Amino acid sequence: MSYLTDIMKKRQNIQFFKEEAPDKKVIDDILREAHDLIPHKNNFWHYKIRVYGPEHKEEKRQLGISSLGGTKKDEYRATTDEQKIKELEEAYEKWMNRDSSLRKGEYFFNAQVTAPYLLVYTHQERFLTEHQQESAYYQKGFTNKIFNSTAKKKGTDWKIQAGMHGITTAYMCAEKDLYASFCKCYFYNKFLPNDMRREHEKTAFMLGIGYRDEDLPYYPSFNLKALYEEIVEWQ
Repeated sequence: MSYLTDIMKKRQNIQFFKEEAPDKKVIDDILREAHDLIPHKNNFWHYKIRVYGPEHKEEKRQLGISSLGGTKKDEYRATTDEQKIKELEEAYEKWMNRDSSLRKGEYFFNAQVTAPYLLVYTHQERFLTEHQQESAYYQKGFTNKIFNSTAKKKGTDWKIQAGMHGITTAYMCAEKDLYASFCKCYFYNKFLPNDMRREHEKTAFMLGIGYRDEDLPYYPSFNLKALYEEIVEWQ
C-alpha cells in the first residue's frame, strides 16, 4: 500500500474537535503548501478562503446553532421569529450536553463548524493577480472570455477549484495527525449574526480543522456509499 493511500484512508469527516488548538503556524504551513501545489485551470483563482482561528469561538457557536439538521430543521430555517431562534439556541446547548430530554431525530447539529480553525470557501469573481493584469493576455481582452464563459456564469468552476483545494488540504492535515471535516449544512438568519455565513454570499462549504475529541460518542451512521459498479462503467 502506498503512503498516499494510507493518508487517504486516515482522513475522516468527524464531528467533534478538542478545545486544544493546533499551532497557527502548522495550519498556515499546510495552507501555503496547498496553495502552491494545487493546479488551477489557466492559473485563475475563482474562489477565496477566509480562515477563522480559535479567537472566533463565539461566532462559531452561533454558526453551529445554524447548522441544524434533523426533522426540526425546516421549522427554524425560514423563521423570522426571534423567539424561535432562542428556542433553537436552547436546543443546541441541550444537544451539545447530551440532554436526554431532546427527542431522538428532531435535532442534529454539525458541530464540526466549531473546530479551532474554520475555513470558509467563497466565490471570488473576476479576480486577477497583478501579473495577470499586466500580461498581454489581459491587455488583448482574452480574460473577459474566461470570466464570461458558460461555466463561470453557472458558477461551476469555482466550486470545482474549492473542492480540489478542500480535499487536498484535508489529506495534508491527515499527514500531520490533524482532522479536517467538511460541512455544507447551515443557514443564514439575522438573529444569528456572524461573519462566517454572510447574507447573499456564495459559499461552497466550510472545513473545520483540529484534533479529534476521542471522549465524545458518535451517532451511528448508515453506510450509503454507492457500489463501485454503480459508478464506474468500463467502455
